[in-house]
This record gives sequence, C-alpha cells and structure tokens, in this order.
Amino acid sequence: MFGLCSGVGMAVATVVVVVGVFSWRVFDMVWLKPKKMEKCLRDQGLKGTSYKLLYGDVKEMVKMITEAYRKPINLNDDIVPRVLSFFHSVVTTHGS
Repeated sequence: MFGLCSGVGMAVATVVVVVGVFSWRVFDMVWLKPKKMEKCLRDQGLKGTSYKLLYGDVKEMVKMITEAYRKPINLNDDIVPRVLSFFHSVVTTHGS
C-alpha cells in the first residue's frame, strides 16, 4: 500500500515539474526574451513601439491598411504610403 502511494506521488511530482519547466520556457520565450531584446535595442539608441504580448502592432497595422485602401490614388502619387502604410509610418516616426 505504501509503495503505491509513493508511486502516485512521484508521478504527480514529475508531472508538476514537467509542467513547471514547460511553463517557464514558454514565459521566457514569449515575454522575457523580447523584453530583454527591447532593452538592448533601446540601450543602443533604437526607438520603437514597446513589446506587446501576442498581438503586437497588428491592430494598428490593420487600421492603417484599411484607412489607406479607402483613399483613392492617382497614377503619379507615391504608392509606398498606400502599399506599405504601417512600415512607412514606422520609418517616418522612428527614423530610417
């Protein structure tokens, strides 16, 4: 009887350790490493938007793309702000 309980306890402990290690690795990959990289880039003088978990700048990018496609364009207009509206705004805001 005692051997069975310790076997179940060892299995539960093993599962808890595996889940904990997996959770830590995921947390490190999706939060800690990007924040460390952001800090290193800011220390080097590079500006930009701060890191946002999972969605990033997607909402802003979609908004800018839909806004750019609503406006008509002439043949002699610059197409970069229309085709690459988000990247054009990032370059003009934060530098080349």
